[in-house]
Amino acid sequence: MAALKAGGNAVDAACATALALGVLHPESSGIGGGAFMLVYLARDQKIHALDARERAPAAITTGAYMKDGRLVPELSQRGGVAVAVPGEVRGLGEMVRRWGKLPFRRCVEPAQKLAARGFPVSSRLAGSLAALDRPGGGSAIPATSDRRFAEIFAARPLRAGDTWRRPDLAWTLGKLRAGPDAFYKGDIAKEIVTAVRAAGGVLTAEDLASYATVDRTPIEIHYRGLRVASMPPSSSGGLALIETLGILAARYPSGPAAAGETRGSAAQLHVLAEAFKHAFADRARYLGDTDFVTVDVAHLASPGYHAELARRIKPGAVLPRDAYGTLGPPPAPRKDAGTSHLSVIDADGNAVALTTTINLGFGARLVAGKTGIVLNDEMDDFSLEPGVPNAFGLIGNEQNAVAPRKRPLSSMTPTIALDDAGRVRVVVGAAGGPTIITATAQVFMNVVDWKMSAQDAIAAPRMHHQWFPEMLGAEPAIGADAIAGLDTRGQKVKTFPHIGTVNLIVRTDTGIEAAAEPRSPSKPAGY
Repeated sequence: MAALKAGGNAVDAACATALALGVLHPESSGIGGGAFMLVYLARDQKIHALDARERAPAAITTGAYMKDGRLVPELSQRGGVAVAVPGEVRGLGEMVRRWGKLPFRRCVEPAQKLAARGFPVSSRLAGSLAALDRPGGGSAIPATSDRRFAEIFAARPLRAGDTWRRPDLAWTLGKLRAGPDAFYKGDIAKEIVTAVRAAGGVLTAEDLASYATVDRTPIEIHYRGLRVASMPPSSSGGLALIETLGILAARYPSGPAAAGETRGSAAQLHVLAEAFKHAFADRARYLGDTDFVTVDVAHLASPGYHAELARRIKPGAVLPRDAYGTLGPPPAPRKDAGTSHLSVIDADGNAVALTTTINLGFGARLVAGKTGIVLNDEMDDFSLEPGVPNAFGLIGNEQNAVAPRKRPLSSMTPTIALDDAGRVRVVVGAAGGPTIITATAQVFMNVVDWKMSAQDAIAAPRMHHQWFPEMLGAEPAIGADAIAGLDTRGQKVKTFPHIGTVNLIVRTDTGIEAAAEPRSPSKPAGY
């Protein structure tokens, strides 16, 4: 909000907020990771997709994740070979240079001040830090072997409300005021390379110096009178979202309510789950970095294909696992705690949907020397072997295999929807690993299909299915009757307390609504 009041636009505000989030919540994002930015410019009614995803080091091989002839998936989650080349700083810098109004240094200054002067620890961060102190105590966060990481994070008994200063990161952000190049060359780059290689990685100074963002063409669908744009590969989120919406549009041409469906009923949720399964099956089979592999985006996003998939959905039963999608067999099985999303709209009608990540909580548990930067573990988003699940249970094949300078698939789904006049109506996205896709889709449909207010749409109970494993996750608030009805239709339901973390802005005919996520306490800001 301060960036907007200072004369900045939505782009400047998104940059300043992303950098600040990396200071306040190092478990969920930061400059040691990467991001996807969807930017809408009102002046020409154009949506830009900027890919600042991390990419693999030039010297990486699949052998880096093998030990004694067998795959060791943990190596892609912790330590040096887990780290991909960070892209967030280059992406934020490019975004501000091309479409912002403020100098980049003005976007950096608030984050630098937070790191230097200190900030109150949130309950969420306190919980994440406390989990680091409980190795073997049921925590999903393994112990770290990096001394600097342990000194900064694991050895700090901070409680919610305590003031925490991050002087190392303040030093780094001070250098970034000179521009993004300060991250990719010079002292910061040397510290990153030294830390990664000391932890067994292969990242080099050339990997950092040669990193560049990529301009992508947003993937789009017309849905219920809206032009919906989302992120294309190397994200899988946009295609999965578009495919899901396309299936539902084919299933309910005039909307689910007009077809007699009741929101939250077992029948409605079953069809939605089946649509998700088709989308995730195609994700596993066909998606990868389009700079390296061929992805038939036009076919996967086509109404004809969506109609074909919609016809395959059985109202009272599930299909065999290999029957989701129609383009071929499933991949042969062989032997997002770390994500944040923000949505911004400004007075001129510009908008940004930006999702940023270091992958798992606290990334690779590796700090880049004296910089205070928490490095990502994005190499786990590759398919190390076809059919072998990653930390999120997602599988893939050679399309998403490890390769030098390749970007791994992501579930991040920054999305912007426009009306017929070219005005922004919805800005949405989420954190939460693969639940990013399903949570974003459900919140969007709550607004568009079920005419819910922004806050009601984001608070409504959610579910999640990613095709593999064969399990439908459901929040308990979905209700016992709906869960029982899903079970009789063949869905294997398991309840989860929290599915996805969404941030949402909706422009109505009377104003702008901004919704706070009750599952991860937060609040919007505006003026």
